[in-house]
Amino acid sequence: MNKWKLMKLAICLLVIVSLMLESRLVVTAEPPSSYSAPPLVSEDEELQEILQSSLSIVEIDKEIERIQARQLILQEQLIDTELRLYEREMDIEQKREQAGKVLVAYYKGERIDLYLSLLKSRNLEQFLFSFEMIEYILSKDREVLDLFIKEQRDLQSLYEQFAAENEQLLYAEQELQQQRERVLTLEKQIDDQLSGRTDAERVELLIKQLTQFWEQQGIAHVEAYFEALAYAMNELPGWLQKNSQYLSYKGFNYTITLPEEVLNQYLQDYDPMFRYFEFDFKEDSITARGKKEDIDIEISGHYSIVEEPSNYIQFTIDELYFNGFSLPDSTKQELAQRFDLNFYPSLLVKFLRARSVAVTENELSIELKLAF
Repeated sequence: MNKWKLMKLAICLLVIVSLMLESRLVVTAEPPSSYSAPPLVSEDEELQEILQSSLSIVEIDKEIERIQARQLILQEQLIDTELRLYEREMDIEQKREQAGKVLVAYYKGERIDLYLSLLKSRNLEQFLFSFEMIEYILSKDREVLDLFIKEQRDLQSLYEQFAAENEQLLYAEQELQQQRERVLTLEKQIDDQLSGRTDAERVELLIKQLTQFWEQQGIAHVEAYFEALAYAMNELPGWLQKNSQYLSYKGFNYTITLPEEVLNQYLQDYDPMFRYFEFDFKEDSITARGKKEDIDIEISGHYSIVEEPSNYIQFTIDELYFNGFSLPDSTKQELAQRFDLNFYPSLLVKFLRARSVAVTENELSIELKLAF
């Protein structure tokens, strides 16, 4: 009996061990990641151009989707405005008729008769009654005319709104056509270049790897850097208030002098992400570079002053590189719209306005003035 129990126990142990080994084999036999390490800048200039064009197509396609979505919204707004215009035009016809009757009454002198009734009053009570009636009629006249004028202004405002929305829609359609033409041109260029290569299949695989890596990891890292930079720039005025050694003033004039290494230290203290990121100041330009593992990002741009509608210092992205590949204008514009990298003097001191901004070797200088 004991032998049978021992045999059953041994069999159970063997089954458990075999199951464990099988499960371990299944885990270790998982397929590799859907993409390998991303292609980097190649010494093969044609290959580099093909990969660059393929990445541009991906981003331009996204811009086309954004434009199409904006078109739908504009079309809905246009239909709504057109419907409101029709309703307003119907309403104003009635107001125009009422206003016309009032103006005719004044033109024919009918309202003078009202004033004459005051002279015909036989006693004070009749005089006051006539006066109240005149005041009531004149107030109603004013209401009719004021309402007509308001309706006219509202109608004009709707016409202007309709025209602006229609212009935006036409611009979006032109922009969409331009982007589609860009995609077709790039696709034809890639097809022509691939047709002349003996390694076309390998290049197509590299295109796929680059596209997958950009969509699955690259864009998320770029957006993360932009988001962190936007928050850091928004809080820079508050940091300058606490670190007044970089801020000097004389009368109503203020000067911010920010060395390159100070800004880099501020960013590193602000967010650990910037340990892998560095600003480099050159004459009239700023370059920010960051590299971590398989992600290499470079942003180049310049500062300029915007006066209206509110005074601030705008950062314009001139170049944006991902792993050595230049991203198209549509991507730069979309990132600039989503993430605010500008500097607002009024956050430093109320009523401060930027007068000039200059970037020299290793230093950023901003001239400001109080404007009441």
